[in-house]
Amino acid sequence: MKIEKNFTTGILSGICGVLLLLVLTGTTKKETTDITSMYEFHDLEDTRGLIFNKVTGEIKYKEIRKEPKSMTQSYNLNLRTPDYLDVRVFN
Repeated sequence: MKIEKNFTTGILSGICGVLLLLVLTGTTKKETTDITSMYEFHDLEDTRGLIFNKVTGEIKYKEIRKEPKSMTQSYNLNLRTPDYLDVRVFN
């Protein structure tokens, strides 16, 4: 009888100790973290880029290149053939 009483007391003490430890450390609730980005970046196609903070609404302009992107394209048209139009695009 004495062994059974010590055994049950030990088991109950162990369970209470583990529960107390879980409550004190706060591990009973799994915390979820939001991993969505709080910034958006938009290239303005010149020397600047726009950085938008989605939380505060703040807008910043940053220099992202020394010279603006070339917006011109050249086309070579071959009009010597009467049946079709040959267009070649060069970047």
